[in-house]
Amino acid sequence: MSGENDAKKRRQKHIGPRSKKPIWVSVTEDERKAIQDTARQVRLPVSALLRKLALGYKPPSKIDLETLYAVGRLRGDFGRLGGLLKLWLVDAPGQAIPESEVRAALDAILTKQGELSSLILAIEKATGD
Repeated sequence: MSGENDAKKRRQKHIGPRSKKPIWVSVTEDERKAIQDTARQVRLPVSALLRKLALGYKPPSKIDLETLYAVGRLRGDFGRLGGLLKLWLVDAPGQAIPESEVRAALDAILTKQGELSSLILAIEKATGD
């Protein structure tokens, strides 16, 4: 009985949603390398990438991800700068620079930090993360 089940499983191996029917596409060596590089960047096998692209998938851009990380670091820098200004306001208010100018700069930083947060959310939404 076990032998019959094994034979049946072998026969049904190519039945299902992906029965592994290849589609051959001719490409130049440069195109092949570019496709392989893209697949590596989006962490997909070449066949999975090509299948997804042919079916309308848009992989996240590496540039978008790098931009997201840069904006995130910038947002952190704004946060640290705002923290330093707050500390200065507590420890040395009104010395060298009028407190009103420092508070205006702090408000501008907080506004820009909020804008960066919105931008980060928009980029994350666009990249699908």
